[in-house]
Amino acid sequence: MLDLDIDRGILLVQQGEEDAREGLIKKYLPFILKVTARTCKRFVYLEDDDEVSIALMAFNEALTKYNVNQKTSFFSFAELVIRNRLIDYFRQMEQGTQDIPWSSLSREEDEQDSFTAPIDKLTWQKAVDQHYEQEIAEMRREEIREYSEKLKEFGIEFKDLVKESPKHQDARISAYQVAKLIFEKESYREYLLRTKTLPLKNLEHEVQVSRKTLERRRKYIIALVIIFWGEFYFLQDYLEGLEG
Repeated sequence: MLDLDIDRGILLVQQGEEDAREGLIKKYLPFILKVTARTCKRFVYLEDDDEVSIALMAFNEALTKYNVNQKTSFFSFAELVIRNRLIDYFRQMEQGTQDIPWSSLSREEDEQDSFTAPIDKLTWQKAVDQHYEQEIAEMRREEIREYSEKLKEFGIEFKDLVKESPKHQDARISAYQVAKLIFEKESYREYLLRTKTLPLKNLEHEVQVSRKTLERRRKYIIALVIIFWGEFYFLQDYLEGLEG
């Protein structure tokens, strides 16, 4: 199950495969905890915090409701669901009530006048869509800020990537394959983390790319490794086009 891509896994979940659901929840538990901690603005613990239980249920809800044909990535959708469910929980705690939260009301449950109901539904949907887009835009900005800070640890600026990104798709795919190899091999990851440079001596014997080319694309390759390494879910959408 863990070898399946996220969209394939979601389709299995929505077809009733409970093993797929359990596998995805386990695989992406670090993502769930990260979103929960970010929303709570503190460290959270799997067995001790009610917020984590709520986030797990929200992630489960996202698996069921996500449409794999939509352009927005699953992770942005799941993060929004988790954040909204946690915000509902915080409001309930503040109010000391167990009332059903506003965000969970079904738009199908409408006893209003038949004339005003369609207008209310359109207004509701417009507001939800606008809020959703704003949330996604902010998540993207935050992820870019985090990525930029991580790049700086390796002496890389965004302007470097614009300058050094390969112009041709086959060259980008080749760099992707080198970056994936570095990420998957522990000794290479440790070398990169320790020296902030590529293990060129080893790589030139293992990949079909010249040392000169590896040196020229050093910053671009390292930038790809960082995306693999970190929890940059929006940026990982970019990697999907480089798999070859």
